[in-house]
Amino acid sequence: MLRPACVAFALGLTLRATAQIPCIDGFAGPYPCDRVDLVSHLTNAQLGGTGGNTVWGWTDPQTGVEYALMGERNGMAVVSLEVPEDPVVVGFLPTASVNSLWREARVMHDRLYVVSEASNHGLQVLNLNILRTLEPPFPHVLTPSGTSTVFGKAHNVATDEASNRLYVMGTNQANGGLLIFDATNPDAPVLIGDFGEAGYTHDTQPVVYHGPDASWQGKQVAFSANANKLALVDVTDAADAALISSKTYANLGYVHQCWLTEDHRFLVLGDELDETNSGIPTRTLIWDVADLENPVLIGTYSATTPAIDHNQYILGNLLFQSNYRAGVRMLSLSGIAQGTLEEIGFFDLDPASDAATFNGSWGNFPYFPSGRVVASSMEAGLFVLRPRFLNVTAEAATVCTSGTLDVAVEVFSGLKPPFTPSLEDVPPGVVVTGMPAVLTEPGIFTFTVSNLQGVEGPLSWTLRLDAQGNTVREPVKFTVEPSVLRYADFDGDGFGDAGVPVFGCGAMPGFVENALDCDDERADVRPDGVEVCDLVDNDCDGAVDEGFAQVDFFLDSDGDGFGDGASTLAACTVPPGYAAEPGDCNDLNANVFPGASPSASGYDNNCNGLWDAGEQNPCPGDFSGNGEVSVEDLLLFLAAFGCTLNCPEDMNLNGTVETGDLLDFLAAFGLPCPD
Repeated sequence: MLRPACVAFALGLTLRATAQIPCIDGFAGPYPCDRVDLVSHLTNAQLGGTGGNTVWGWTDPQTGVEYALMGERNGMAVVSLEVPEDPVVVGFLPTASVNSLWREARVMHDRLYVVSEASNHGLQVLNLNILRTLEPPFPHVLTPSGTSTVFGKAHNVATDEASNRLYVMGTNQANGGLLIFDATNPDAPVLIGDFGEAGYTHDTQPVVYHGPDASWQGKQVAFSANANKLALVDVTDAADAALISSKTYANLGYVHQCWLTEDHRFLVLGDELDETNSGIPTRTLIWDVADLENPVLIGTYSATTPAIDHNQYILGNLLFQSNYRAGVRMLSLSGIAQGTLEEIGFFDLDPASDAATFNGSWGNFPYFPSGRVVASSMEAGLFVLRPRFLNVTAEAATVCTSGTLDVAVEVFSGLKPPFTPSLEDVPPGVVVTGMPAVLTEPGIFTFTVSNLQGVEGPLSWTLRLDAQGNTVREPVKFTVEPSVLRYADFDGDGFGDAGVPVFGCGAMPGFVENALDCDDERADVRPDGVEVCDLVDNDCDGAVDEGFAQVDFFLDSDGDGFGDGASTLAACTVPPGYAAEPGDCNDLNANVFPGASPSASGYDNNCNGLWDAGEQNPCPGDFSGNGEVSVEDLLLFLAAFGCTLNCPEDMNLNGTVETGDLLDFLAAFGLPCPD
């Protein structure tokens, strides 16, 4: 089935892709965009081809790996998207005959079906299950698991998995109409009928109909773009297919391709030549097909670009169009019942121009479970894209296990409400609060994550949003770090204050993980500090001024520079509130110290043990100094009764204010002071 890739490598393939580029401010690298990120890109040369055409996709049902199947003029490139940011061309299925600009492919029952306008090409079948067995070196040259030569060249192929049928069109048989194959044996489809009565069929979407027209429910219907008409064909009996109805419309150029909404109620149709023939912008025609026998054109969507529309596909409430030079356009179907469409995003694969020429995007495939979309460019190759429907922003890149994290979510327009948000991949025990049960419209909400004990490291959870017809996801990325006990370092010396503990993680300016500082207001006081004679434990070892000579200093309560000889403190320098000299006879009066000037206050100012002449009160009993011995002085005397130290009220100088002094005071009471 496989051959080594020597031939492919001889062609000079370079298999490294362009790296992921988000759409920011209207661009993803050089590509204009809106709400669509570029995940990766491979050129046609990297794919092993010389010019691109169709693209389709397949998801391995066993491994979940997604594959892009990219048409080239010389065959089909098979690209593994196991790492979507770094796609790998794992195989190449060469053309069955010669090169051709046109190649189309579809997938059914894990088989790839390929047709081409190349002469004598026929049908190629590739069993995609072999892809999971491929080993490097890549790419391998792939061999078909089946072929059919019932026809030679063909323009297109379509599948209906529900009925096991394969449809080929644009051949040289049945007027170029439908060739209908039974694919019960997927590697060897059998021709069981055809339909050419409506003329050439360019493209078709065959379905087992489940729309609102009760008379056709459960029957097989092909909705066909027949170049000059829209044709609905009953293909229930492949041997006796019949036209149900056909429609035309104004400014018809070339009915190129059409696609049904998932409820089979509406159909969108693209005309490949109306832009060039009629000079109109990109046009999409909207049909109500509730009555299959009388489809009704209910609206026309005109884009803002002049580009030619080519292929379009519907997923739920979304329409993905490949409009040649305007690239991939993403539209909302919310208004389709009213005959309107709304563009909600795009990715322009051809930045040079939006002109109405046959260049740029050929097709796209929007059906991967991951939500990624692959798109083909005739000139530029394969693009892996990621549409955006949500913006998820964590308030911080890092959160502690003991902390909480708020996450803001914006739901963009385009999906059909109601919306049900949920968080996937959340470890057991983690608490999520604030997640709304249902949203009725686009908007912003915030949820909170907490109780992160036991969770650690970089995390990537998934925010899921279920809408009508679509499920979209967006990663929620942040890092959880263990909470560590830290301490305030107010003085910035690298050592913390044991009295100010805080649990935290990550960068915490002003905090350290040790509690060794003994004075967090002085940067020079720290465990590695140098001890100096300053009455401070500079090195935080519990000892003060160790290594320096200690002498006694005397308590100086009144701050007069002389201390109380009875109260001492040993230190290497004068401590605050102490003096180097003792001898203060009243350490509560700053006017009393050895050598003080007489104050005529009636007590010993200079601490010489005597009441010198200059210290005597010239008017005994006038304690208030108002010039007479009065009641005011009596009150001062009574307040001082019992005083034993520097007492002006001690009139008999016996060292204590007592009864004898009271008698002396009363003798002087009422007398004026001498002049």
